[in-house]
Amino acid sequence: RPTIPTPWPVLNDAIQGGWGPGDLIIMFGNPGGGKSWTMVAAAAHAVKMGYNVNFYTLELGQDYVGKRFDCYLTGYSIEDVNGHRDVVEKEVNSLEGNLIVKEYPPKGATVGTIKSHIQKCVDIGHKPDLVIIDYVDYLKPPSKGRYSERKDEIDDVFIATKGLAKELQIPILTPSQVNRMGAKDSVIEGDKAAGSYDKMMVADI
Repeated sequence: RPTIPTPWPVLNDAIQGGWGPGDLIIMFGNPGGGKSWTMVAAAAHAVKMGYNVNFYTLELGQDYVGKRFDCYLTGYSIEDVNGHRDVVEKEVNSLEGNLIVKEYPPKGATVGTIKSHIQKCVDIGHKPDLVIIDYVDYLKPPSKGRYSERKDEIDDVFIATKGLAKELQIPILTPSQVNRMGAKDSVIEGDKAAGSYDKMMVADI
């Protein structure tokens, strides 16, 4: 499967071309720092380039996420975009790739749930080139009730997500929060990952 160039040229050069098959990419950011908007930008960029994208939202409603895509593609604000449906329709019809947005409640889906939905998409002719999960931290862990600490639960979820990326040979992108100390920093370092430092150990980028 093709490597998907990132939307940011400097980063694209640094990782030698983009996100490759089986990569797990974690993007850290402060609370309210625009992580979910960045996920929309990455997905829209890929679709405009002709790639198929599955976007899973476990925080925001899928209708609202869809409106964010409309805003990104047209340049209109959330408040104004509904008044320009003709422009939205024109932009959507001109896209070279395809986008599927699917909502699950927090802790309402496992990595297995995501895998099953991807297979359904493949069965109807939509094979994703990129999967975005907003957020992997909100997925239900693979083994219920065996965790003594929240950290172990998060680690298992990220390991399972990395396994899914490798199995399907599709890059998976997800945002993740920083902890309270990291929220004060202009440059976020590894020890500021919220929940578990080890989630970075299974990530490729």
